[in-house]
Amino acid sequence: MSAQLRQANSDRKNQQRWRALNAGAQVSARAIADDSGSYLNFSSNDYLGLSDHPAVVDAFGTALASFGAGSRASPLVVGYQAPHAYLSAQLAEWLNREQVLLMNSGFAVNHGCVTTLAPFYKRLISDRLIHASMIDGVRHSRVPLQRFAHNDMASLGKRLQQQDGNALILTESIFSMDGDRAPIQAILSLLNDSGYGADCDLMVDDAHGFGVTGVNGQGVGGEFSQSEVPLLTLTFGKAVGVAGAAIGTTAEVADYLVNHCRELIYSTAFPAAQAAAVSASIKILQGPDGAARRARLNENIALLAQQASTLGLPLQATDTAIQTVQLGTDARALTVSARLRERGIWCSAIRPPTVPEGQARLRIALSAMHTANDISQLLLALQQSLES
Repeated sequence: MSAQLRQANSDRKNQQRWRALNAGAQVSARAIADDSGSYLNFSSNDYLGLSDHPAVVDAFGTALASFGAGSRASPLVVGYQAPHAYLSAQLAEWLNREQVLLMNSGFAVNHGCVTTLAPFYKRLISDRLIHASMIDGVRHSRVPLQRFAHNDMASLGKRLQQQDGNALILTESIFSMDGDRAPIQAILSLLNDSGYGADCDLMVDDAHGFGVTGVNGQGVGGEFSQSEVPLLTLTFGKAVGVAGAAIGTTAEVADYLVNHCRELIYSTAFPAAQAAAVSASIKILQGPDGAARRARLNENIALLAQQASTLGLPLQATDTAIQTVQLGTDARALTVSARLRERGIWCSAIRPPTVPEGQARLRIALSAMHTANDISQLLLALQQSLES
């Protein structure tokens, strides 16, 4: 194994796709510092800057003192405690779902739910750009998969016409590496108009929408009912600013997952203090502070697009916190990212296999905590880095 492993590592380095951990001494939604210096942070998913909000930090600390650092067991043994139950009920009420189940990560909830529920369908139909967690769930379920062109309703329509039995459709609300939105209403309309709606269920990963889109930040859960999106997954490590994940669904499906989903059954529950911190963050999202932060984020999104257009920069602008600059080759993406770092900007290069071959890019992640001056600095540095 060692010789093969060394060769695999060497191949990855030669392809300019080598990855390594980087320990930041200090990280916030706006800035990051490590041994090499201080930078403006445009790589964080902390879209609203809630990870260090005093109320969230205080809730974590208070629950830590009461419940300890760990949950001590699986949720099905003794790991499910009062803060977990409170958070589940809080989310179910806010998102208009019968039940919400908590899991350790977005990867776990998507993988576990797809793997566990896919056998109830004759086939799976997915957007071509769904997250790796869903893709792995599909692979491990062994249920036949058909993919449709990204956000292309004509392509989805052709897949539906090939339908033989019921199907589960998989998509994301906001695609993590592109920042564009899935046309969820168009998908539902197509299902209804085509007559296939009764035989299809829709699963939406709202990782990058929950907290920042929809009515009061409810994301997909605020825009679409449980009958329209019966399987809704979301994460707490992005706009919520903490960690963990959940699925909102019917009581019947939730009961089945509790009894069959291996990611839920065979993992230690995340700490009660973490659940308390998420609950505190949800309360902020529901109130005026959350609304103000979403407004600032949207202002930053509009400002970035306007200034990039004025400068003639090749930004693929979206109406979300995720913006991209397509650079093609891995080498080009790494070079521009390094040049930005030299100019005090931390903006990661995204390369295959995370994105398709030949589509390496910069992924710019905006936060409500960025200032107008921060955005101007980013764009000036980007202009210089692309030209040099």
